Amino acid sequence: MNKYLAIAITAIMLVACNNENKVTISGTYLDGTAQSITLEMLNVNQLDRVDSVKINKNGSFLLKTELENPELLLVKNENGQIINLLAFPGEDIELDIPDSNFESGYTVSGSSESDKVKLLVNRVEITKRKLDSIVQISNQTEDTTELKLLLQQYTDIFNKQRLFNVRFVVENISSLSSVYALYQRIGPEDYILNKMNDLQYLKIVADSVKIRYPESSLVISLVQDIARRTSEYENLLLLNKLAETTIEDTGNINLTIPDAEGVEISLRSLKGKVVLLNFWASMDNASRKSNQTLKGIYDKYHSKGFEIYSVSLDNNMAAWRDAIRFEDYKWIDVCELSYPNSYAASSYNIQAIPTTFLLDKEGNIIAKNIQGTLLATWLDNLL
Repeated sequence: MNKYLAIAITAIMLVACNNENKVTISGTYLDGTAQSITLEMLNVNQLDRVDSVKINKNGSFLLKTELENPELLLVKNENGQIINLLAFPGEDIELDIPDSNFESGYTVSGSSESDKVKLLVNRVEITKRKLDSIVQISNQTEDTTELKLLLQQYTDIFNKQRLFNVRFVVENISSLSSVYALYQRIGPEDYILNKMNDLQYLKIVADSVKIRYPESSLVISLVQDIARRTSEYENLLLLNKLAETTIEDTGNINLTIPDAEGVEISLRSLKGKVVLLNFWASMDNASRKSNQTLKGIYDKYHSKGFEIYSVSLDNNMAAWRDAIRFEDYKWIDVCELSYPNSYAASSYNIQAIPTTFLLDKEGNIIAKNIQGTLLATWLDNLL
């Protein structure tokens, strides 16, 4: 009898442990009837699918997983739209998703951290609508005075959102939702906390949450990202320190490289202009895609004193020339034809492409890897 009792107790304990780790996400999504809805989990540097179900005829669904630590979960529909949840082991989360707005119109209950994420999502959606409205108005006017006013409004709204996120992080320093706040974006590449000195907020949050949740994939990802950003920041400081010691006192590490016609062009010769130093390669799809996004920026700001000094990390002249002619790049494009033994790449410690540095009119490096709306905002203030 004692043996059977021990077995029964063990079984009960196993069931209890499983229930403690079980997470359920039930909800309604009428617009997704008969479609699939999936659940993914951040696993350090990748997303793992943990469940997938068909939505019932009445719009209901039930997703399940088991967690040993609090984790970032992503509920995704067939259109690729995402709802982010910060789930803890044992939580029963409920979602009500409207037909019109999957990513921000939902309501959530049963998860206090996910409630905070929803607050952050709502605030960014309001900011996006305001910024989009300003962009639409600016596209319809050529009046310089009005454009300056619109730019100031855009900057003010963005800064208010930035202040909101900073305050949220400080007030929720031990909460995993503060990690989410650190990485919110206005656009695909436009992070709200986008300044180099914002690294301090990442470090403060990491020091707090890694004590409480050391095994959480979200926390591990944060710690790894801090290490990467710290390395980039130190490299940037080193570049500026080297720039200060150049004989010509140009403010940057000078490069003199021939273009496709064999004419040597010096980076130093562009002093007095705002310059985007752009490292790319003709055989790299990400580079060419990035260059496409620069075309509109270049056309808009070139006449105002903006130039792109693009360094191709190629070793095949024909491939490089074919690429710049096919893509019809209007800016300066140069190539040493010596990669991977590139002086330019080693001088600027290029670890990946595309990589860009924004230089002010004095040649000082003031930003790295900014693009899109954020780059345009910088240029509006510098030119």
